[in-house]
Amino acid sequence: MNKRSGILLIFLTTFAIIGIAITQIYWIKNAYELKNDQFEKRIVMGLKTVSNTLFEMQNQSSCQIFYQDSTNLTTKNLFDNLNYSILDSLISAELVCMKMGIDFEYGVYLNGTSHLIGGNYKLFEKQILDSQLKISLGCLQSGSAYYLALFFPNRDLLILRNMIGGFILSGFFVLIVGLSFIYTVIITYRQKKISLMKNDFVNNMTHEFKTPISTVSLASEMLLRPDVQNDSERTKKYAKVIYAENIRLKNQVEQILQIAVLDRHEYSIRKIEIDVHLLLDEIISNSELFVNERNGNIHRIFSAERSKIRADKMHFINIISNLIDNANKYSPKNPEITIRTKNIKKGILISVEDKGIGIKAADQAYIFKQFHRVHTGNIHDVKGFGLGLFYAEKMVKEHNGFIRLNSTFGSGSVFEVYLPFNDLRN
Repeated sequence: MNKRSGILLIFLTTFAIIGIAITQIYWIKNAYELKNDQFEKRIVMGLKTVSNTLFEMQNQSSCQIFYQDSTNLTTKNLFDNLNYSILDSLISAELVCMKMGIDFEYGVYLNGTSHLIGGNYKLFEKQILDSQLKISLGCLQSGSAYYLALFFPNRDLLILRNMIGGFILSGFFVLIVGLSFIYTVIITYRQKKISLMKNDFVNNMTHEFKTPISTVSLASEMLLRPDVQNDSERTKKYAKVIYAENIRLKNQVEQILQIAVLDRHEYSIRKIEIDVHLLLDEIISNSELFVNERNGNIHRIFSAERSKIRADKMHFINIISNLIDNANKYSPKNPEITIRTKNIKKGILISVEDKGIGIKAADQAYIFKQFHRVHTGNIHDVKGFGLGLFYAEKMVKEHNGFIRLNSTFGSGSVFEVYLPFNDLRN
């Protein structure tokens, strides 16, 4: 998939997810309105039942109970004398029958007035007067314009509580789709990046192997020529070339095999007592051959008073050799490399400093990633597979240490490796 198709797919999927979310919000809004309409209809039906009960009670011989003072009742004081405790119990009983255990307030008022003449209300007189949940009490007095109205302070909460299950499920599924899409995009991006890095690795490996193989082939061909065979100096020269290129190929194959072992976690750490300074002298002596070929120098500044630690000798040599090799490769000419040691905390800090090209800030975050290489313009201008620093960091961590970089682009780099004593006693 090319970049344009990927961007289009991301855009369309994002648009679809947003559309799903908007649709869900629309249906939730409609569901809320439907629940609200059902609530109002049920309450109005309940109020009609209360009104009918009041009418039946009025026509029975229980006026003494229905009215607070049943003597000398007139149109004017009929509703003023209502026994509101009975009215309250009737409304509560009806709500229980409808399975609506919710707080309510009610009042009786004359249509067109701005105050209630009775009921159970506290701070919601205006809301009761404006409520649509009301019923006419004309059945109690023909021609009267009195109303019984209800108000539910927690009405929205009740409706939302009835919808909460569907709301949570809807939101949960939309969230899963959205997170899955984001995760897929991230994984795809990482996989693409890894694919590019591996392609880069394959290209580099092909180049690295092709060069020594071609050199060996050419040198072997020259050795087969009679004039070369009769010249011992030329024969020795071409034999050295074949030997050097063979060592180079061997080292490259071993480096790749080491990374394969790391990926499968099949490596082992065998810690023994080693003298860091003695090993550094050995590593530097081997590396000076390549550095001196480029008219460079390796300087030693060993300041650590305690130089003995417990570590895997082979991995230690590989770690430092990789750092020195990088310092040499990334120094354009006349490499100047300085190896320092000092004791910090409960271990030793080894630094490899060069005055090479340095590393850009954008590359520093990925410098220890597998297959990552710092390019200087041409993909093959600096030899390597992008595995050395990945291996170094992995092994340093296995020794309970750390490796860090301090670099300024154009001024050089300093790699610091800290390795603990690992309970070694001098």
